[in-house]
Amino acid sequence: MGSCNYIFAGLVATSAILLLSFDIDFQAHHFKFASPPEFTGPLTPNTALQNANLILKGKILGPESILVEGNTLYTGTWDGKVLQIVNGEIKKIIYLNHPLSTCATYDTEPVCGRPLGIRRLNKDLLVVADSYYGIYTVNVVKGESKLIFSSKTVIGGYASKFLNDLDVIDEDTLIITDSSTKYGRRQFFHVVLANAPDGRIIEVKVSTGKAKVLVYGLRFPNGVQLHPSKDSVIVSECTMARLLRLYIKGEKAGEVEVFADNLPGLPDNIRLSKQGTFYVGLANPRKPGQLNFLDLIGPYPWIRSVVMGVVPERTLVTLFGKIHAHYGLVVELNQKGEIINSYHDPEGKVVADVSQVSDDDKYLYLGSFRAPFIAQVPKRK
Repeated sequence: MGSCNYIFAGLVATSAILLLSFDIDFQAHHFKFASPPEFTGPLTPNTALQNANLILKGKILGPESILVEGNTLYTGTWDGKVLQIVNGEIKKIIYLNHPLSTCATYDTEPVCGRPLGIRRLNKDLLVVADSYYGIYTVNVVKGESKLIFSSKTVIGGYASKFLNDLDVIDEDTLIITDSSTKYGRRQFFHVVLANAPDGRIIEVKVSTGKAKVLVYGLRFPNGVQLHPSKDSVIVSECTMARLLRLYIKGEKAGEVEVFADNLPGLPDNIRLSKQGTFYVGLANPRKPGQLNFLDLIGPYPWIRSVVMGVVPERTLVTLFGKIHAHYGLVVELNQKGEIINSYHDPEGKVVADVSQVSDDDKYLYLGSFRAPFIAQVPKRK
């Protein structure tokens, strides 16, 4: 709390001076979180995440999304690769775009691409969302990939800037999150600090590549998961610390309602568990009595505007590791949107920055947009 206060005070003083002399081409929107939920009941702190086995530690970087199939894992990494991992070892590497020796840097990311959400489309193909290029099908056996939807395609007046996660409705229909129509993935802080309603949910037909916007005006839509009822999808509205439910079939088709509000962190990907519940990875956990950076500056859009006007994005990326909450947290929700279980690493010693949780019968497999490993955690009984 003390360090956050010093940062906040410094920002106020600096921003007041800079605001007088800078014409800033950045529009931050007002938001204010409710007080974080108490860490009691199903949110009572534990050290479950510290029991993690770190798969491929130091050999991969940023395995954001993970598909679990028996002893085989599939993931996409910061250096533009899609990996097949069998019994903890990399067996196949597929490059979606341009393999460079200098991938996994701020400058080369838009060239190398950044594979994020990954799913099984059918028995032969995976489907992967590359944040910069578009949606690909991937045949791992043949080592081939095919672009089926380009991010350059204009839908509803906008091309896609930040394709993020996806789910398979049927073999010909995908639901995809486009986190921002203004900023790309490496401009992550622009998206977060603007908190603008410029995100959307897109439907894409695999056979034709045709797409349409299902809903626009969301604030950093991130993860997406088909509800077991098949009539709706659950969407992470990351910078609002909540989950939404978008109906895609039936009488309520097109309607959006809040599924889970005031989460104890910023929700990333959502995945359905083996037991029919939802696992959600939480970035930047919000702990009672320890307001995080966004809780502090949310009500002050002018401060955020000044920060983005004068501080280079790459500098903010570096600072992120110093100012974000060092706390690993995963929550499990039932089909009513109620938190029923949680996994913690209170100091972030082993696991932090969880982007996704997938599971099998015994373990959770945790992805992260920045960690150099996949964390395998025993399920809590």
